[in-house]
Amino acid sequence: MILIDVDPHKSSHTAVAVDAAGHQVAQRRFAVNAGTFNQVMRRCEQWPESRFAVEDARGLGRTLAQQLAAAGENVVDVPSTLSARARLLATGGDRKTDANDARRVAQVALFRQDLQPVSLRTRPRSCGC
Repeated sequence: MILIDVDPHKSSHTAVAVDAAGHQVAQRRFAVNAGTFNQVMRRCEQWPESRFAVEDARGLGRTLAQQLAAAGENVVDVPSTLSARARLLATGGDRKTDANDARRVAQVALFRQDLQPVSLRTRPRSCGC
């Protein structure tokens, strides 16, 4: 099983694929545009047994997470607070990069069994307005 972890931003999404032991097997940055979902799916075809973990799937990652769920993919939401804690606990003085952030999403998704699955009924995060 390959876990594909996504660190979403307004203009790009960074995806990192890791194996069950947490070893990175691939990394790619995708520009956010009308073709992002298709690009992600083409890149991930090589791993038919995969699961997606999207940071903030109710916020910045919502569009991609919803598209993945609509395509029948197994998707979980990794709250930003959990990936931020994983960053704080990381050792080795890693620089903050989108790829490192995606790896932290992977760490959370690999070891937390209580993450919420994304479905077409998953509501967006409330802005508190």
